Amino acid sequence: MWAVWMMFFFQYAAVGAYYTFLNVYFRTAGMSGTQIGLLNMITALIGVGGSMVWGYVSDLTGKPRLLIAIGAAGSLLASQFIPYIQGFWLFLLFGCLGSLMNSAPGTLVDSTTLVLLGKKREDYGQFRLGGSIGYIITAFASGFIYQQAGLKVMFPAYGILMGCFALTALLIPPVTLHLEKRDFKDIGQMTRQVSWIIFIITVFLSWIAANAAISFLSVSMNAMGASQSLIGEASTIQAVVEMPFMFFSGRFLRRYGPIPLLIVSMILSIIRYFLLGWMPSPAWAIAINVLNGPAYVFFWNSAVNYANKMAPKGMAGTAQGLVNSTTGLAGMISSILSGWLFDRLGPNGIFTVMAFLVLAALILFTIGNMIRKPGENAGQTMDIKL
Repeated sequence: MWAVWMMFFFQYAAVGAYYTFLNVYFRTAGMSGTQIGLLNMITALIGVGGSMVWGYVSDLTGKPRLLIAIGAAGSLLASQFIPYIQGFWLFLLFGCLGSLMNSAPGTLVDSTTLVLLGKKREDYGQFRLGGSIGYIITAFASGFIYQQAGLKVMFPAYGILMGCFALTALLIPPVTLHLEKRDFKDIGQMTRQVSWIIFIITVFLSWIAANAAISFLSVSMNAMGASQSLIGEASTIQAVVEMPFMFFSGRFLRRYGPIPLLIVSMILSIIRYFLLGWMPSPAWAIAINVLNGPAYVFFWNSAVNYANKMAPKGMAGTAQGLVNSTTGLAGMISSILSGWLFDRLGPNGIFTVMAFLVLAALILFTIGNMIRKPGENAGQTMDIKL
């Protein structure tokens, strides 16, 4: 299982070196906030469809390792063209190709890890900790490197890291699956359950806000006068704080379960977004981003475990694909909304709006779980007749 830890390491090291600064690169290439938002929206839409397809193909073939490596290689190749092109339409073309291919590891790494862990799936966080460490190293170092060498260095750096990620994915233990006939009625029954519907809406609303922070915090800080190194430091601090929570996330999940942890994550996120909407200077983002450490860990680890628990037998990848498609759809809407809000309300205004959005998700999720029938749990929920 050491290879699983390393797989997460290289996956999120690539994220820290590339996606933390990609929108800043687009901004320096002359694109407006609305154009960046539209670009992110369309590429996210491609990712939504890709997540479902990759998840289903993985369940059908039982070869997630190979599919992860293929997706990583495709994303690597698509990214290498970006520094040599100009204009919205070419950025969109290669962005869509990269999103389609990157949706494979985005969907299959989590579901494959959970299958390998079996009954110890609450220990997912100890392996995902490798991703936190990888992100910390590259997000922190990249800010200083790009400050001196320029943002175009991110593209070969991303290529090297994704190449290592693809090779490591091929070294993880094989996943043993019983490839019985898949019936979409099973997954349809799951998606009609009240708890699943509430969960998916909550993830959708929460991820609109999360994607706004991922996509536009660096752009907002840049607009407020932040250097690349300061942007890197603000991105790094949240991952540093994330580490102990990730390591002990299994204990939290076993003791409290995913529902209370999702509630706590949303409360922390609301506070963070309100503070980002208030901050008078970009340096404040370093302290404010401390809240994102526990908020992200509690949210994502709980969501991954919740979806895996509710998945029909043999369809964990498909269920995880549904979750990733939901976050992809949320990212699509968030991208265009955030870009528009950035142009209209400035670098602070978008985060105040996102705070209220997560507040709505928190109210829905809390009320939904309060009215749940006695004895009903995440895996056994009542059906809605549609």
